[in-house]
Amino acid sequence: MKNWIKPFIPMKYIIIAFLIIIVGMFFVETTKKTVNRPYYQIQAEAARIMLQSANSLQKEKTLKNIPTSNELDPNQTGLIGMEFTPLTTTLGNLTAKRTSTNPDFAALMVKFMKEARLTSGDYIAIGASGSFPALIVATLSACKAMEINPLIIYSIGSSEYGANIPDFTIIEMLDILNKENILPYKLLAVSMGGENDQAESMLYPESKELINSIARESGVFFINTNNLEKNIQQRIDLYQEGAGEKPIKLFVNIGGNVANYGTTSSSIAFPNGLVFQYSEIPDHPTRGLIFEFQSKGIPVINLLNIVDLAVKNHLAIDPIPLPFIGKSYLYKEVQYSKWLIILIFISEIFYLYWISFYKKH
Repeated sequence: MKNWIKPFIPMKYIIIAFLIIIVGMFFVETTKKTVNRPYYQIQAEAARIMLQSANSLQKEKTLKNIPTSNELDPNQTGLIGMEFTPLTTTLGNLTAKRTSTNPDFAALMVKFMKEARLTSGDYIAIGASGSFPALIVATLSACKAMEINPLIIYSIGSSEYGANIPDFTIIEMLDILNKENILPYKLLAVSMGGENDQAESMLYPESKELINSIARESGVFFINTNNLEKNIQQRIDLYQEGAGEKPIKLFVNIGGNVANYGTTSSSIAFPNGLVFQYSEIPDHPTRGLIFEFQSKGIPVINLLNIVDLAVKNHLAIDPIPLPFIGKSYLYKEVQYSKWLIILIFISEIFYLYWISFYKKH
C-alpha cells in the first residue's frame, strides 16, 4: 500500500486533503441552526389538546366529589389515581406517572407517528392498560391533531396511581372527553387486565367481581377468556374488523397488559419508544401483540419505561408546574447547511482530482 501511495499521492497532499475535511466540518458545525420541526404546529396542537383534556377531567373529578391529592397530583391534572384501590393490579412508580402527565408527551407521540410515516386517515391499533391514563390521552391527542384513526382496546386493571378509581376509569374519562368534543374516540373493546388478563391474584377479594361488572357495563365488546392465545387472537380480529379494508399502520402498547406485552423473555428486552423492526421475534403462541405486529412488519410504539423515555427525548422528569407547550427541545431539530456540505464535498473531489492530474503530467 505504501509503495502505491508514494508515487502518486505524497503525504503532504493527503494531509492537505484531511485539513480540507476538518476545516469543512468545523464550518458545518459552527453554522448549524436549531429550528422548529416541520410539524411543530401539529406537535403544539396535540399538546394543547392533551392539556385541555386534563383540565376537563380534573373539573369533572371535582364535580363528582372525587378527591385529588395535592401530594400525588400537584399539577391537578386529573390523570393520577390513588395508591391502592380494588382496581390496583401491581406496584407503580409515582414519578413515572406524574412525568407522563406532561402535555409534551402528546408532542412526542406526533414525532413518533411522523417518523413512522403516518398520514391523515391512517388507522392505528392501541392496546392499553389503565396504568398510564395520561399516555392514552397523549396518544389520542396526537391522533386528533394528525387526523389518525385509533382503534383502542383497554384493560381495566391498573398499577398504583393509574386509572384505578372505580368511578373514574378510562371508560368514564373518554365519555367525558367525547361529550365535550375534545377527543371523539370510543373504545373498541375492554378486558379485565391483571394477571392472565383475568384479574387474578388481586389485592382485594372483591376486585375481580368489580372489574367484571365495570367491563360488562361499559357497553363495548368484553374480551373475557382465560386462554391467553385466544385472547390475543380476539384482539387481532377486532383490530382488523375495526380497520375494515384499511391496513393498520402502527401498534401502540401502553403499560404492561399481558396480551399486548406477551409472556416471553423477549418481551422484557423489547425496546422502549418507536421500534421499526426488533431483531428477535419469538415464535410462541403467547408472544403478545407487540410481536404479532412486528412479525407483519408493522412498527410498534412501546410506552412502558416512562422516565427513560422522557430522558431520551428531552422531556422534564416529574415537572412542577407543567412546562409551557412548545418550549422543549423535543419540538426542535438541528439543521445543517446542505449547500456548505455539497461545497466541501465538491472541493475535496476537485482537489484530489487535481492532485492526480498534476502528478501524472
